Amino acid sequence: MHTVTVYCDGLCEPNPGGVATFGWVAYLGSKKLHEACAVVCSGDGATNNVAEYSGIMAALGWLIANGYAKDKVILQSDSELCIKQLNGLYRVKAPLVRPLYQQVKALAREFRDLYFQWIPRSRNVEADRLSRVAFENHSRSFGFTREARAGKLLDHVVRIGPAVYQVESQSSPGTFYMVNLAIPACDCPDFQKRGKRVGYCKHILAAQKFAAGEDAVAGV
Repeated sequence: MHTVTVYCDGLCEPNPGGVATFGWVAYLGSKKLHEACAVVCSGDGATNNVAEYSGIMAALGWLIANGYAKDKVILQSDSELCIKQLNGLYRVKAPLVRPLYQQVKALAREFRDLYFQWIPRSRNVEADRLSRVAFENHSRSFGFTREARAGKLLDHVVRIGPAVYQVESQSSPGTFYMVNLAIPACDCPDFQKRGKRVGYCKHILAAQKFAAGEDAVAGV
């Protein structure tokens, strides 16, 4: 019987309520079988544990779909909580995690010989890197999208004080958000939920473009 070793990792930045991602990689001996990473969710419902369980679930699902359920499988993670829960040593109390735990246990029943094993973070470098690749890809996408939207907001920016601007909402005309470029910060929901992590939202970007235009006119 072959032994398949799977390394899983998940992260959420900031935790909770940030962007939850996972990464996993599977080996048959020294041969890499497959690796994957993805964004799970962001904002409400995003936690480290949600990310960890989602990664484990994705890895087990791939192994089943590709015919490895009859092999000996050792799934390793540096999340002591997840591993102890899956081994029956800790109870699962978090409402967000319970359904994911149940799905993982259901998938586990498809395997002939499956073990969940804790490893230190220093031995989980590949999976950690993959989870961060998913996070960084999401961050870049976040920036590109907001950069494009910011360009459409320039006619809706009004300077109301030193480094302080008012920007009208695109989706809700008549709703205005306050942007302070000195920090920078914005009171829009997008910045409060996701933008704080990267330091901007489309309103901040629009205000920065507007300010740059003012400086150009003034010859600064």
